[in-house]
Amino acid sequence: MKKKIAAAIMAVTMSVASTGLFMTTQAFSLGDLGGIVKVAGVGFLVDKYGEQINSFLNSVLKQNNLSTTYTTKVVPIVSVGNKGYIGAAQVTGPASEVERVQAVAQIEASFNSVARIKGLVPIDSKNPTNASRIQGVGVSAIIDLRI
Repeated sequence: MKKKIAAAIMAVTMSVASTGLFMTTQAFSLGDLGGIVKVAGVGFLVDKYGEQINSFLNSVLKQNNLSTTYTTKVVPIVSVGNKGYIGAAQVTGPASEVERVQAVAQIEASFNSVARIKGLVPIDSKNPTNASRIQGVGVSAIIDLRI
């Protein structure tokens, strides 16, 4: 599976490179372009390998006596601030409601400069500004994708 993921990342990188966005011969930082590649990479990986990641998570949770009888699904995490894919999450709940989940919205806030708070909300769209919360569905795992 690692080889497939590496190949997927390479394909995304090569497709971005072939569009002519890497025209300079000077040393440079990927900066915003690096962010674009990561955003596209996360979306691609979740679409392509979400079911396999979900199965893997379910088996890991089962081995540790933490399995669920509810339906699970892996979806991208979208940031409310910049509307980009920033990771992946496994959601769990009744099958009819889990089917409706398209993404998990991440909302960040600071509490009296003492704590950083991240709200993770299952939603019915990959665009968090036009989405509605899916009631009865929770986030059961966060997947950090190395890109």
